[in-house]
Amino acid sequence: MSWHSKDVEEVFRELGTSPEGLSASEVKKRLSVYGLNELRGKPKSPVELFLKQFTNFLILILLVATLISGFLGEFVDALAILLIVLIMGVSGFLQEFRAEKAIEALKKLVVSEVKVIRDGDVVIVPSTELVPGDVVLLNEGDKVPADIRLVDSVNLRVDESPLTGESEPVLKDHSVVLPEETSVNSRTNMLFMGTYIYSGKCRGVVVATGSRTELGKIAVKLGEIKEKKTLLEEELDRLGKKLGTVILGISALVFSISYLVVGEPLIESLLIAVALAVAAIPEGLPAIATSVLALGAYRMSKRNVIVRELGAIETLGACDIVASDKTGTITKGEMTVKKVWISGVELGVGGEGFEPVGEVIVNDPENNAVVGKELEKLAEYLVAHIAEDASLFYDNGVWRIKGSPTEGAALVLAYKILGKERVEDLRRNTKLVKVIPFDRFRKRKTTIHELSDDEYLVVSSGAPETLLNLSSHVVIDGDLKPLNDDLRKEINDYIESIASQGFRTYGVAYKLVKSDILEQGVEEIEKEYTFLSVMGIIDPPREGVKEAVEELRRAGIKTIMITGDHRLTAEAVGRLIGLDNGLVLEGKDLDSMSDAELERVIDEVVILARVTPEHKRRVVRALQARGHVVAMTGDGVNDALALKEADLGIAMGIKGTDVAKEVSKLVIKDDNFVTIATAVKEGRIIFENLKKPINYLLPANLGEIATILSAELVALPSPLTPAQLLWINVTTDALPALALSTEPPEPDLMRRPPRKKQASFLTNRKIAYFALLGSLIGLVNLGIYRFALSTYVDIGLARTLVFIALGMSEFGRALASRSETLHFWFRPFNKWLTPSLIASLALLMSTVHVPQLTSVFKTSGLPPELLLLALLTSVPVMIVDELRKSLKVRI
Repeated sequence: MSWHSKDVEEVFRELGTSPEGLSASEVKKRLSVYGLNELRGKPKSPVELFLKQFTNFLILILLVATLISGFLGEFVDALAILLIVLIMGVSGFLQEFRAEKAIEALKKLVVSEVKVIRDGDVVIVPSTELVPGDVVLLNEGDKVPADIRLVDSVNLRVDESPLTGESEPVLKDHSVVLPEETSVNSRTNMLFMGTYIYSGKCRGVVVATGSRTELGKIAVKLGEIKEKKTLLEEELDRLGKKLGTVILGISALVFSISYLVVGEPLIESLLIAVALAVAAIPEGLPAIATSVLALGAYRMSKRNVIVRELGAIETLGACDIVASDKTGTITKGEMTVKKVWISGVELGVGGEGFEPVGEVIVNDPENNAVVGKELEKLAEYLVAHIAEDASLFYDNGVWRIKGSPTEGAALVLAYKILGKERVEDLRRNTKLVKVIPFDRFRKRKTTIHELSDDEYLVVSSGAPETLLNLSSHVVIDGDLKPLNDDLRKEINDYIESIASQGFRTYGVAYKLVKSDILEQGVEEIEKEYTFLSVMGIIDPPREGVKEAVEELRRAGIKTIMITGDHRLTAEAVGRLIGLDNGLVLEGKDLDSMSDAELERVIDEVVILARVTPEHKRRVVRALQARGHVVAMTGDGVNDALALKEADLGIAMGIKGTDVAKEVSKLVIKDDNFVTIATAVKEGRIIFENLKKPINYLLPANLGEIATILSAELVALPSPLTPAQLLWINVTTDALPALALSTEPPEPDLMRRPPRKKQASFLTNRKIAYFALLGSLIGLVNLGIYRFALSTYVDIGLARTLVFIALGMSEFGRALASRSETLHFWFRPFNKWLTPSLIASLALLMSTVHVPQLTSVFKTSGLPPELLLLALLTSVPVMIVDELRKSLKVRI
């Protein structure tokens, strides 16, 4: 449908909707017709996940060899191996299924919300619930949730690079009707799903959702894009392939020796070689990594941390810089005007937070009337200036602000001065004719209001020192006076004085002009002001921030506070949270520095004041050039580049724009700095616990290889049957490995330095150590195998002994793997490990004591002395590992 070639009335008519939006019942009907508004690949069905477990090349070889064995009459062996492969498949399926479910739950948490008009009221709904005919409202920073025909717009520019590749924001015009053949990137009266509102605001009607959008059509053509693997998964993949190559070589050697030297039957030799490869190749490691990361990320979501990319958990472990916004993250964001300078007098303001209750205290009785008149003027001008972008409302017993917290605090002040009725009357009757939005370079916002046919009011708010520079006059004691150097110095000194006490400073200036102001440019409009007021706004640090900064410092992570506020305000807040021992730079300092100069001093910086998002990006690059791993917070459209540049972009969940969230790897749901510290700790716990199953599995797998290979090299019959080897893999690999991923955090976890950025998860030193432990397991088992063969002259009994001993040695490895540095007996109780070991032991021993299984696994009962010997085989490898910990030898 060529919606761009139709006027707005025609669009409304064809979609069966109106400017008042759809009714709730109509939305329900349309959802049943059009489905959810989402571009999601077809989810993997449980059947697909289950069948995927049997597509491994080695598993297929094993199944073929098993079938051949069955045809040759070895039905018991064939059925045993088929049963074990089935159990392995079920185990792998359950693990992947849990991971898929956790990832699906995470995806649901990051669904964006959108303002939509329904039944004539503005409501907020998940973007997935939009239907054609919905009327939506979008503002700067919002992600466009569907294809939309514009109804009206103000200064609207849209970043369409996700769809068209166009790097410059596109100016939109709702009023035009375009030819039908107009290309997508020239449809200036349309918005397209997946693009972003760069500036301005608009209202529009949804014309297409989901796969029917322009973006959806491309997605359908491309098909489902595979999830990107994390660095850890890629590293484990590479390790698996390397080990797989070595193990396949060893399996081929085992097959040759078994068949050609020892004289085992062909099928038996083939089965033992393939079973060894299946049991020993750690093809499950990447799946374990995904499962642990996904389930860990889901747990983090319960702590107000949404992980958008699993790789972010790895980055948390290496992060050594957290660069955080001040307002609303380090501080509460509940701003209250506590001081007002007006007409040359400082006034105190009562009340807390956004509650519109509190008295403005005039300490000079002689000037009460004069100051009161100017104070009313300030309140009236503030209401006119702010009404379009901020509002005060009462919700669930709490006063809240919709819009900028700074403007909200100024609006609350107006309520305190004028009362609710006058404020509401002014909001209804003030005629706004032009807005020049706040600009991070200008550091101010300007509005123009019509007072009469030929009289207009211009009001500017923002950084008071900037407004002072644009002003020519000031009201002192009720009189209009020229701003001479002495007055400028007096006002600047006052601004610095309250800023040094921790107040955020907010200024207001104005002028009365004629109608020709509407034809003038910004520079002409914003000059020759009368400076009206400076407000001191308090925004105290959140509870726990000081302790969080200290906890991060102990963990080797430096905090840098970033703000657009006055330097002295930032320093005062810094002192309250423990950031008072370092360099403070302002945006103007950064502007005067080259990149090389910034890199030389950046390690000393703890506070950055009066900075813009462009400065943030330079800071990230300078820190990275010094070898740091940087986490950067942000919430606005213009923070997107810095968030993307950082090693770990962290968006705010409450005040963060869609574009900021989209480019970030983490989203902090409560906008609280303390939660960032929590995220670092949780990330370290997950990453540390991810190492433990790997530290357990690799030596265990290498021990299986060493046991089989050592016996073959000395021309002994295989110490394990294929079924026994695979059963060990089932009983010892799955349950203890997953239980180890739930270990309680180690006590020094937040006192350790961050991981090196380029540090490999599995170093050559660690692999060599694992090979040593595996060799020790193999030699111990070879020793007891030879002992049993020579003493009891019963290969069935000898194999049963090795079978049980190998399982026991791996249980010993599970205990030792609880920590790389602490003795396992000093670790807190793990409620999952003990049951997993008991269950695994029961499964292992069932093959010896359950008559129906003894014939399947070709085992025989062990006398007490051999059971004790099997148990003792776990001791040497435990002694070696615990001795290493005592000697503080790191791996």
